[in-house]
Amino acid sequence: MLIAAVATAVLLSAPAKAAPPPIEAYGKLPAIENIGLSPSGKYMVSFGDVDGKRYILVRTLDGAVRLSVPADKVKVRDITWVDDDHVLVTASFAQTQMWSDKAEYYFTFNINIAQGKANLLFDNDIRFRPAGYGLVAAYVIDGKPYAFAWNTPRDGNGTGSRLQSQSSATYTRGYPDLWRIDLTTNEIVRVVGGTERISAWVVGPDGQVAGYTNYDWLHSTWELFHGEKLLLNRQSPTQKTTLVGLGRVPGSILVFDQSTGVNQWIEVTADGATQILWKGENVTAPLVSEATGLLIGANIDDSRFEFFDPAKQAKINAAIKPFHGNLWVHSATDAVDKVVVHTDGLGDSGTYYLVDLNAHSASIIDNDYPDVPGDQVGEERRISYKAADGLSLDGVLTLPPGRPAKNLPLIMLPHGGPIGIYDDVRFDWMAQAFASRGYAVFQPNYRGSGNRGAAFEAAGNGEYGRGMLTDMSDGLKSLVAQGLVDPKRACVVGFSYGGYAALAGVTVQQGLYRCAVSGSGLSDLTRMYHWEEERHGYAGTASLREMFGMGVAGAPNLDSISPAKLASRADAPILLIHGTDDSVVPIAQSQEMDAALRAAGKTVEFLVTKNEDHWLSRSDTRVETLKAAIAFVEKYNPPD
Repeated sequence: MLIAAVATAVLLSAPAKAAPPPIEAYGKLPAIENIGLSPSGKYMVSFGDVDGKRYILVRTLDGAVRLSVPADKVKVRDITWVDDDHVLVTASFAQTQMWSDKAEYYFTFNINIAQGKANLLFDNDIRFRPAGYGLVAAYVIDGKPYAFAWNTPRDGNGTGSRLQSQSSATYTRGYPDLWRIDLTTNEIVRVVGGTERISAWVVGPDGQVAGYTNYDWLHSTWELFHGEKLLLNRQSPTQKTTLVGLGRVPGSILVFDQSTGVNQWIEVTADGATQILWKGENVTAPLVSEATGLLIGANIDDSRFEFFDPAKQAKINAAIKPFHGNLWVHSATDAVDKVVVHTDGLGDSGTYYLVDLNAHSASIIDNDYPDVPGDQVGEERRISYKAADGLSLDGVLTLPPGRPAKNLPLIMLPHGGPIGIYDDVRFDWMAQAFASRGYAVFQPNYRGSGNRGAAFEAAGNGEYGRGMLTDMSDGLKSLVAQGLVDPKRACVVGFSYGGYAALAGVTVQQGLYRCAVSGSGLSDLTRMYHWEEERHGYAGTASLREMFGMGVAGAPNLDSISPAKLASRADAPILLIHGTDDSVVPIAQSQEMDAALRAAGKTVEFLVTKNEDHWLSRSDTRVETLKAAIAFVEKYNPPD
């Protein structure tokens, strides 16, 4: 009796289940990102929140702020150290253009830590616009820091200037040249002139052009040159061959090639000799020395870090040994004695650690989502299954915290892209937000997804509104067969291609989902094709023709897989979300879908997010988007 009484008391006093964090905890931009160590490890740079505002922070390794640059209205895309006193920050903004709804313009500013100030590259020279160019490289040469970038003078008098006619307007357009900027004096000097066909340069640590590529749109020919010497050429109709950067030694160049149907990473020397460094392997990213730009290794399958230098390999192995779960080596000093490691997974919403191998210590720098406690991070599982045609597929299942994995309501969350993009077992802010509200979330890696070999990517061609969609619904069937989810309580939510898939899931397909949320989704494939053709010409739409299956025998008519043309078939309520600054998928795609659904008498809501782009780059509109999506799903597919 005494034991029973004690047990009853324990049960009565057990704490209630913790309420999930507010949606803002997931929807806000990460509290810290883009962390990078300076070459010697003297400083660390990052982009993140300070008292609710965004700053670029330069700190000493003990956390003392050396310099802060307000960046609340800036969309930071990349941060690169040049030396311990200069760091380059690349950002972007959207601007209306005559040939498109919006275009994303990039600019880079140089933070001079010693002087405590920042200035835009090209801003001090009236010949140039300070935006709309690309950073190529940055090095210390003869003790001085330099940046290398392409740009075209305001008057169009670049090396390849010409007159072009666009509609009734005639304007001057020059081909970009490659320029060298002295980061100390801001002096700008032309390195080499551009031409109509030059698509990319690679610059060596001596400041000389190691190579450049030509692409002939008419003949679909990709060529790599060093000076006048042709080093490599490929037939590449959809530009499946790309210039990556430098190889392992000065003068060598790294090329990624899919033109033969196999992933190959090829090193090309200045005399034209080639060596395949990786073939068929899923190289997630090459590892490059910030000091020299030279290739020093690769990340394989998002899990292994392989270095050519055994001493560096031993140091990295020692740095990551104490950590478990999902991890990524985010930055390291030239000597690899200090390393920034990022972890996430069960019980971890994302944490950055500074590992000091000399001091044999590891300390937390900051958390990505500090308002999401560990016990509110849903379990993530890799699920393998078969498509109806026998193709082996997989996806990531995120489970709601504190609920048994049985007969759960489901959110189907397909990724964007679609070709070459993939989802992995990592903390995903949107998946975790839905999971916190009681839903299982499935992110299918349908045919065409990346990190599964060139053949798997090629399997997505022509399957835009066909096999890719059925791969998703086959995943749903597999989850149902395992008893994990309830087939009568599924909704589909997606952005970009995922937004198209959400619309197609309730129009092209039927009887699968109780609701659909489409963010920046395509609705009219023919109209989208012509929009791209107006911007980039017929040659620039080759990848769309390949994805859509245009001109291929047996491929569907585009109207038959365009949700806006099938609005009368919609069998579930639809929420449309689109940003006014979207430069990838014009907002007209959602506007057309909205009009078609209303004309057909269907249930539709439309959220227009002001000043938001294709990638949900702003905290306020990202939170607005997430709140609207969750509220819509909860309305039409309650979790309980």
